[in-house]
Amino acid sequence: MSYRVIQWGTGNVGRHALRAIVERPDFELTGVRVYNPDKVGTDAADLLGGQPPTGVKATDDVDAILALDADCVCYSPLGSTLDETGGPLDDICRLLASGKNVVSSAVEFHAYFPPGLAMKGAGDSHERIERACAQGKSTFFHVGINPGFTMDMWPLHMSRLCGRIDHLHAIEVVDMTRYPSFHMVREIMGFGLPPDAPSAIDAHMGDVHESAFYLSMRMIADGLKVELGDVEYSREVAVTDEPISIAAGEIPAGTVAAVKFHYRGFINERPAITLEWIWRITDSVAPEWPTGDSRWILRVEGNPSIESSIDIGTTEDAGRGTSIAVATLLLNAVPIVCEAPPGILDNLSLPSHGGGYFLP
Repeated sequence: MSYRVIQWGTGNVGRHALRAIVERPDFELTGVRVYNPDKVGTDAADLLGGQPPTGVKATDDVDAILALDADCVCYSPLGSTLDETGGPLDDICRLLASGKNVVSSAVEFHAYFPPGLAMKGAGDSHERIERACAQGKSTFFHVGINPGFTMDMWPLHMSRLCGRIDHLHAIEVVDMTRYPSFHMVREIMGFGLPPDAPSAIDAHMGDVHESAFYLSMRMIADGLKVELGDVEYSREVAVTDEPISIAAGEIPAGTVAAVKFHYRGFINERPAITLEWIWRITDSVAPEWPTGDSRWILRVEGNPSIESSIDIGTTEDAGRGTSIAVATLLLNAVPIVCEAPPGILDNLSLPSHGGGYFLP
């Protein structure tokens, strides 16, 4: 079966997704939504390079996208990274109401809507998306939190090998040297700032129960059917002794070059689930911390004990494993989402499925 797919956004994740849609034999590209005026009117193939013309021209006309006949929209703009959730939510609801299924990576708060959890960042998203799905007889799926799977479904899948679990510890390690956005690298993540300077990500994660990253821990606890109690947050930084040049600009000496964030979740008043994020622009600081490009480590203490890791790499487009992982997780879900009953899916309710494709 072939699926007609629209790609919305052509940034780090969007270009990976666009390439997969063009190359995948069971997908037909039917539209491309762009934000850069210089891309409007460009054949989708020219946004990738090295591809034969597709005949599909990029547009910034949302009404034109809504008028297209498509089975699914891969919605992967920057979303709430640069905007409030309102704009992306409006887009998503219009697409769903028009009868198009949507797989999305745009608003992290849309990753999980468990009963009884009302997060400020999500607002009335759940109700609005449900109404739009009912109106358009469509289905919505959000892939997870940066990139999804690795810090929620992967630990849950590996727990199927476990008997007694004493402690579950998942670690993300990401090299940020090739990330080009100055806004994201410095203003959001705090690289290049003095170690005691506030950063947006620290403020976001420090407000634990209002943080989108909390959703990953909550999803693990809910998947294991245990009640999550208190969650403690901590942050560590390491500074560079010399200037470092990265894609986003110059990182001065004496400023942050690596950060480590911890969430430690308690079950029955003892630490049971730890999620840890280590983001770097160099391996020369904090050498005792794990290193890698796009790497995830899982350690489960118990009987049996488990240690496992995932390393994701690509040389195409953004060249970042996290970006291509978001794109492939989205697109591999398209067939399941298109065949699902109308409504909202998340990583716990999405039916088990494989992914990837083989060229003819």
